[in-house]
Amino acid sequence: MMKRWAALTGAVLAVMVASGAAWARVEQSAASPAAMTQAQLRVVTANLDFHRAEAARRDWNTIGPEADIVFLQEVKYVRMRDILGDGWAVRQDTSSEDRQGSAVIIRKSAVKAIGELQLVKGVDASPCPDGGIMTRWIARVDVQLHNNRWIRVASLHMPPPRCQTGLGSPYARMADSVVAFANRSDRLLVLGGDWNKVVDSDPNDIGARTGLKPRGPDSGLRIDGFYVSPAIGTQGLQFLPRTGDNSHRPVKMNITVPAP
Repeated sequence: MMKRWAALTGAVLAVMVASGAAWARVEQSAASPAAMTQAQLRVVTANLDFHRAEAARRDWNTIGPEADIVFLQEVKYVRMRDILGDGWAVRQDTSSEDRQGSAVIIRKSAVKAIGELQLVKGVDASPCPDGGIMTRWIARVDVQLHNNRWIRVASLHMPPPRCQTGLGSPYARMADSVVAFANRSDRLLVLGGDWNKVVDSDPNDIGARTGLKPRGPDSGLRIDGFYVSPAIGTQGLQFLPRTGDNSHRPVKMNITVPAP
């Protein structure tokens, strides 16, 4: 009798173990498709040319419908949180003009999670000929996509032509900061900015020194664009319509981010 009971108990346990393993496989299988898919996003970089709230709101009517992640520069006179709805996560430090100048805006529905803003110094304030510049920052945010991949996105504004002369120029020093920032990053990167040099000519060998891909327009003012990790696919680079009297035009690109 005891032998039969032991045999029966063993059989039941075997069925339960097998069922549990099968259930675990089902759960794993059910969870895997999202993690296995590529994530596609629209990114836009735009220099708002120091517009204030009302003009920036008009700019956003051009930019917002085309974007999931927006990299902004020259926004030191506008608090983007004040003009955007709850569907957007605004990452902008408004504690001082220099820190407020570059910002990252993210469509909440396009991603799974959004980290906090971190500012990385690009270059200290400098007395360039014909007008100095304030301290410039790399505005960085980590974002988790719906395929569970985390990427790092950052907005930046490189120094203008008056600050580009010589090996130790503010431009050269900030380029070195961008290279150091990219090379120590442990995530895939998308950098959007006003580079103040032709982007696809790889200013100051930023791409050559980091492995990032420069992606800029091939006509018009060619200083606004992106640097992107080589694992990220890039398609559809194009200008958006001009916003008001701004000499810059927003630049849009579609990106494809592989699964983790």
